[in-house]
Amino acid sequence: MSKISNIDLRIFVVLFLYTIIFLNIQAKKPASNFNQIDSIVNDAIARKVFPGCQVLVVKDGVALYDKCFGNLTYDIGHPVSANTMYDLASLSKTTGTLFAIMKLYDSGKLQLSDKASKYLDFLKNTDKENITISDLLFHESGLPAYISFGKKPVYFEQAEINKLAMQKIAQTPLGAKTYIYSCVNFMLLKEVAEAITRSSMDEFLNLTFYGPMGLKNTAYLPLNTHKVEQIAPTLRGKSFQNGILQGIVHDPDAAYLGGVSGNAGLFATANDVSAMYQLLLDNGEFNGNRYLCAETCRIFTTTVSKSGRRGLGFDKSVPSKPASNPCCATAPKSVFGHTGYTGTCCWVDPENKLIYVFLSNRTYPIDGENKLARMSIRPKIQQVIYNNIQN
Repeated sequence: MSKISNIDLRIFVVLFLYTIIFLNIQAKKPASNFNQIDSIVNDAIARKVFPGCQVLVVKDGVALYDKCFGNLTYDIGHPVSANTMYDLASLSKTTGTLFAIMKLYDSGKLQLSDKASKYLDFLKNTDKENITISDLLFHESGLPAYISFGKKPVYFEQAEINKLAMQKIAQTPLGAKTYIYSCVNFMLLKEVAEAITRSSMDEFLNLTFYGPMGLKNTAYLPLNTHKVEQIAPTLRGKSFQNGILQGIVHDPDAAYLGGVSGNAGLFATANDVSAMYQLLLDNGEFNGNRYLCAETCRIFTTTVSKSGRRGLGFDKSVPSKPASNPCCATAPKSVFGHTGYTGTCCWVDPENKLIYVFLSNRTYPIDGENKLARMSIRPKIQQVIYNNIQN
């Protein structure tokens, strides 16, 4: 009996020592500290970088971090909530327009090598006749970064206004086919999608993705379906109704085009945004239903232009070029997503099955100084995420 007791004692001592060693190792490992995000955001609000925001981090389909901060304006009493819809600005390009193009490619109704003029008669017999769909997606069409359509004609129907805008694009001189980020590219992609589907792009997206996926807080022209109090304002000025631009797209060209444009116009919550990109991480499926085939998702999320700067519609992490990298330094090259002028972004990391969404209205009350970009708030938050998931 004493021999058995000695063996038991030795086992106990060994297990005890292993426990001590394990606890020491764990103590030396840095603790998960997503609270650093709180500090970054609260400091930004104090510095009036933006009045409020939501930060959402999803890994393997599960939210690791999901917090709302601040208010819709700098006035206390209208706190940001999970149902707050934001003007996505250029994040609309990938959350809206690009999904329409992907679906048309997926169903065989469009090829990346197709000329846009195949669908858009106003480009025929112009210097833009040979621009391809991939040229537009890569931002290598030769179109300028921006075209101002000027003041919106008061007595024109929206269809007439859109026609005037497209005529102006057709008449604008074309430059070299090198990388120039241009909203005009995505305006044309929207026109292509509508020419093929013979419906407005917002209707097509609602029927194909947003509605079936149950995304009730994703919409173009959100004032048609949602209360204004649910939407974060983007500007303050005497020319706006009640002195605030709220629920109407901030981008002037998208507003000229009636609020449904290829470059901007989509409003959404952080949770709805993450759902769209979770669909891509899950190879075209969402909640057990298929919306795109896996190969379409692979092509659009992994193909990179020869310049290495852009994907097929998506912006990319560029670790080798810190000065132009829209992501944090440790984000892998495989990361894809987009940012928005109003203070938004969504970045998807397929290697870590990670989605990072940041939505704010940094343009309120005036959009002149972009403190959000100058202070690198979005990449700093992203770096905190990587610091924690890699522990």
